[in-house]
Amino acid sequence: MSKMTAATWRKHCAQEDLLAPAQPRRRTPLEMSSCLGKRGNHIRYLLLIVPILITPSSKLSFRSCYRSFECARLEVPLDWNNQSTDLRRVAIALIKLPSKVHASDPRHGGSIIINPGGPGGSGINLSRNQARHLQTIVDSPSNPDDTSNTETTNKYFDIVSFDPRGTGFTTPSFICFPDAAQRMNWNIASDAEGLLGSSSVAFKLMWARKHALADACYTRMSVDENGEDGLGAHMNTPVVAMDMKAIVEALSRSREESLIRDREYTKSSQIGSVNKIQYWGFSYGTLLGTTFAAMYPGFVGRMVLDGVVDADRHYAGTWDGNLEDADAIINKFSEYCFEAGPERCALYSSRGSEYIHDLLDDIIASVTDAPIPVSISDVRGPEIITSSDVKGAVRLALYSPFEEFERLARIMYDISQGNGTLLADSKSTEYPWQNLQPSCCSSDPYSPYCFSPPIDYAEEVVGAISCSDGPDQTNMTATDFLEYWQRVRKESIYLGDRWAKNRMLCAFWKLRPKLTFPGPIEGSTSEPILFVSNTLDPVTSLANSGQNMSKRFNGSRLLQQDSEGHLFLSTPSICSARIVRQYFQTGALPEVGTICPVYDRAFGLSGKGRSTAMKYGDDILLKALRAIANNMW
Repeated sequence: MSKMTAATWRKHCAQEDLLAPAQPRRRTPLEMSSCLGKRGNHIRYLLLIVPILITPSSKLSFRSCYRSFECARLEVPLDWNNQSTDLRRVAIALIKLPSKVHASDPRHGGSIIINPGGPGGSGINLSRNQARHLQTIVDSPSNPDDTSNTETTNKYFDIVSFDPRGTGFTTPSFICFPDAAQRMNWNIASDAEGLLGSSSVAFKLMWARKHALADACYTRMSVDENGEDGLGAHMNTPVVAMDMKAIVEALSRSREESLIRDREYTKSSQIGSVNKIQYWGFSYGTLLGTTFAAMYPGFVGRMVLDGVVDADRHYAGTWDGNLEDADAIINKFSEYCFEAGPERCALYSSRGSEYIHDLLDDIIASVTDAPIPVSISDVRGPEIITSSDVKGAVRLALYSPFEEFERLARIMYDISQGNGTLLADSKSTEYPWQNLQPSCCSSDPYSPYCFSPPIDYAEEVVGAISCSDGPDQTNMTATDFLEYWQRVRKESIYLGDRWAKNRMLCAFWKLRPKLTFPGPIEGSTSEPILFVSNTLDPVTSLANSGQNMSKRFNGSRLLQQDSEGHLFLSTPSICSARIVRQYFQTGALPEVGTICPVYDRAFGLSGKGRSTAMKYGDDILLKALRAIANNMW
């Protein structure tokens, strides 16, 4: 592929100004992502400088970053199967929220690695948004600075995360567009064409787009500048699991070296499973966790997996059977709306919950037949509201009912009155203006400097991981895909059209992984795993995912939270949080069959968890849970 000439590139860049921080898009996460706090936390371009300025090394050397955090870059082999002759390296960007106690303190519990899901989510972004709240959940409720708090069983943890290879601040980057502005143009055009089924030409347009994108990624990522296999052959989940093992080992070495340097290295300071992984994975992060556990069962310390992905379906590349509980969440929307009354639910009707459900369906159908024009406001231009826009709002509500049900009701009521202003205002924040910074203009297109800040959950990165995890599907025809689409549509009328498109890119994905793990995804781990599932999850059902995967790992336990939404953290539950804390603190598992009630429900309704008396520290715990649940997506 010919490169843009330097003169042309400089002329192109001269038309752009320094990246102006903009309001973040109200991002709709990919179907198995758990962004945990993207909205309202736009990462300014200057923050990219921090990871880039840190020299990568095979030894971790953390530097202060983002005020109270520490950052590092760890070198790992690009090709784990060929470390001796292939000297190419990946620089994994890491971030750490330090423990409230020093590493020499016997109350130091080691590091807990967190992963936001995706695939393709940035652990750095997750940490900056939510690490403090997650640390509140896992740490002892006792104040570590209290002079009376000398009990060594009270543990305080480092919270560590990373950007998986090819994503975020990790280099090299998996890039299929010259710069972020052109990437955004692609997104805008794709979204304007609508979901599958939104028009008579939507399928053909999307089919062509996936073909074009897959070809672009193959052209850019199949070989490097020296003609060797490119990054595209080294992006699949088992390889990331190997990276994660290297991170755990490097963290352990770094801690020991720090203690030796400070002359505080004693037997008493080595508390917890510091040489084994302590991990909390969300959504796709649970697949990374179970893959790690299957590959390295003796290396598992404490592992919490929330929003459990069915590994069989993922690695088979079928992406079906996931949505069986999605539509039941809309039943809950109607029930809660009726219970909340007109003061909290704009779509309330005295005729009952079934009528509210039918009203919701009628409103969606009306927009399908007649998109709504919306005039300008002080902060945005004219807009139209389509059925794809409305289904996007419904999907957000399915993922995070506690946060989104009330907003969905307001949107639907407005639309029923011919007013699309609220949804139009949300659409206007989805595409912040992408200007190119000077470091991009002085470099080349396709460089990491041209993607500042990095794009979380980019479509092509999801393909690079998910399509590589499954078998080659390039023999899939349009007819084959149409049959698959109809099958998924039957699983969920609300999510099926959007979910089906996740697999479409694989029909054209020619990049294949060099290293694979044959499985099976099961095993006897050195410490038991704690799985957590909601009663109703839109994309990782309790029966098909949580219960199934828990049976695969001997001694593991499944905690059920009696709520709806994706991840137990999407609805505050002191019961669930206490169990997760106790597990990380002591390794104790809940009783078999434990079902936790929630403290809060959507529309400001109370949960059954309020009938249980509050304990010491629960007020702070509840504050953290609410902060997470109110900023999920």
